[in-house]
Amino acid sequence: MRDGRPCFTDLGEREIGDGLARLKAALRRFPRCYALMVQLISPLYFDGSRKRFVESERQGVCLNLGSGNLRVHTSVPNFDMASYPNVDVICDVTDLPLEDDSVDAVVASFVLEHLPEPRRAVREMHRVLRPGGRIFSEVPFVVGYHAAPGDFRRWTHEGVLRLHREFEPEAILPRGGPTSALLWILQEWVAMLFCFGSWRLHRLIYLAAMLVTFPIKYLDVLLQHLPQARNINACFAFVGRKPDAPPG
Repeated sequence: MRDGRPCFTDLGEREIGDGLARLKAALRRFPRCYALMVQLISPLYFDGSRKRFVESERQGVCLNLGSGNLRVHTSVPNFDMASYPNVDVICDVTDLPLEDDSVDAVVASFVLEHLPEPRRAVREMHRVLRPGGRIFSEVPFVVGYHAAPGDFRRWTHEGVLRLHREFEPEAILPRGGPTSALLWILQEWVAMLFCFGSWRLHRLIYLAAMLVTFPIKYLDVLLQHLPQARNINACFAFVGRKPDAPPG
């Protein structure tokens, strides 16, 4: 046990070396403030698709995997390898302490890119979901490096299907469209151009660029659903279900 919570891993205390990642980790200690900042001034525009998924599944056993310190709903327990105050079970999402076919739904928001072996986590989600159980998995495509503590992967529209190939796909949704992708790269580029190699100055300029340019992301209300947007969307959400067990 750790602080009264079940703990199944020693990974929760790993050092986060990147300066911007350390800043984000510090802000996550204040989840409401952090969530508001992500919603308002981050370069990514998010619609309400994750909230609708959680509302549709929260009456069953729904889990938030790789949650960080944010709650998607008060009835949904958080699983994460870091011991944030809002984490209910401290564990490695590639080795879940759960029985087979024991969960109705899982949410995994921007977790898989931070894992050296993301397919292990996907297989674990498939294992613990009951037949007919559903998954909402968000992954990046055209975004910059963001360590937590590592950052290893990006997925195209086709790559998202391949990543979740055990599941029957229901939809692949944009989660941050082409404008969000452009903003993320532009903000990073401006910070790099004017920081003269200083990481401290880079962080300050990057945050200033976010504050100045974030309103532009709302163009994605219109753009992210265009068929061509999948070529440069910032992120995707895979919505799928575990196939029903074969008869007998």
